[in-house]
Amino acid sequence: MDEWQLCWTSERSILVKAPEFAAHYAASSLFAAWVHSHCSDMIRSVIPSATGVLIEFNIQQCTINDSWSTVVRLVESYDREYNTTQSSDALGAREILIPVCYDEYFAPDLNLIAHHLNCHPERIIELHTSVQYHVETMGFMPGFGYLSSLHDSLRLPRKGTPRTQVPAGSVGIAENMTAVYPHQSAGGWHLIGRTPIQLFDPNQNQPALLRVGDSVRFEQITHDEFNSITQSHQWWED
Repeated sequence: MDEWQLCWTSERSILVKAPEFAAHYAASSLFAAWVHSHCSDMIRSVIPSATGVLIEFNIQQCTINDSWSTVVRLVESYDREYNTTQSSDALGAREILIPVCYDEYFAPDLNLIAHHLNCHPERIIELHTSVQYHVETMGFMPGFGYLSSLHDSLRLPRKGTPRTQVPAGSVGIAENMTAVYPHQSAGGWHLIGRTPIQLFDPNQNQPALLRVGDSVRFEQITHDEFNSITQSHQWWED
């Protein structure tokens, strides 16, 4: 337990850190899943990220001392049960391929970005599809993964005025990240394409397609292919 770090982030949540979380992208997801399977009613949620796992408690059902001692026991039990220096493959990291149509109909910001960067839109598509991304954390909405490693030349600040409606499946870029909107929502990322696959379905055993630690690549598809996948209601394997 010497290498683990625990710290309060609020009166009802504790952040758990370990060197393995930074060394192996999937390590925090593995620990979070393990906590989920061992937690009691006093734990409200467990949220993994690339830097730590946030454990949130139901404050009506436990005291501050109970919360802290519960996390300590979980960490000690996990340390005994798992060798956390496993490779990312052993930790369950997956490679996810997401098809994206970059046609202007689905990419309202693509030409604007190309003009701003003084390049052809096809160059932006080439750069966006050439990188292997990593899911750093999940947030904003169910199934929304923040994907790091965006090509340096595509890094732009978020839009000054967010859109009030971004269609589900829209692929955006902002700062050093790219992401896919699982649901229709407001959003301030630059939209460069759209995927026909669902990233979140509450009827699945694993509702979210993406998990912290996964690697992601985008593959360009045509508008016809987009329609074909949409009509087939394609989903991923659990």
